[in-house]
Amino acid sequence: MKKAKIYIATLMITSLSVNSLNAEDNSFTYAGIGGGYSMINAHFMDSDYYINDGTTTRTSKTKNYKEDSIGMKVYGGYQFNKIIAVEASFTDYGTLSSDNYTQKPQSISVYANAGYSFLNNQLRPFGLLGLSYLQTNQSRDLLDNDMGAIHAGIGVEYYPTALKGFGIRGAIESDFHVSSQSAVNEDETHYSSQSFYKRYALFYVGAQYRF
Repeated sequence: MKKAKIYIATLMITSLSVNSLNAEDNSFTYAGIGGGYSMINAHFMDSDYYINDGTTTRTSKTKNYKEDSIGMKVYGGYQFNKIIAVEASFTDYGTLSSDNYTQKPQSISVYANAGYSFLNNQLRPFGLLGLSYLQTNQSRDLLDNDMGAIHAGIGVEYYPTALKGFGIRGAIESDFHVSSQSAVNEDETHYSSQSFYKRYALFYVGAQYRF
């Protein structure tokens, strides 16, 4: 009888432990889409960068190149618990144009998503860090066209209980790249220094669903 009581007590404790773990299970798959303001910021580290209207007459000289546009992204991932998720995304930074020069950068990224859930798992601020492959799709080969990059960002997402799995996200994400190659066109009227830093960024609002 004593052994039976011990056995029953053990089963009850085990059952309570499993139920407790299930109650704390915060793992799920999610997917979303977002859009917003995009930009490129290129900084030339050694010498200046010349931009003109396509003729041999130089019209501007700068160490920085900045343009903005409207971009979008599609993303999805798997969240293991309240803290860690793994995410992948496709980002289209839109069309970034200046005088007689256009680029339409796009990236594919894989990265860790680390944060913490509050308010009964409704609110979660997070940070992102990982790698991406970026294509600039330039009208003229002034800068590197294909490159690996660092993907990073911060944001917050909110899942209202009443929406039953639907949520919203606000975030800024960027692809960072440093090149040691020169950027010279065929007639050598446009060029950069031997090294330059580029940042493609997207500030967006997204809608997502967790399964």
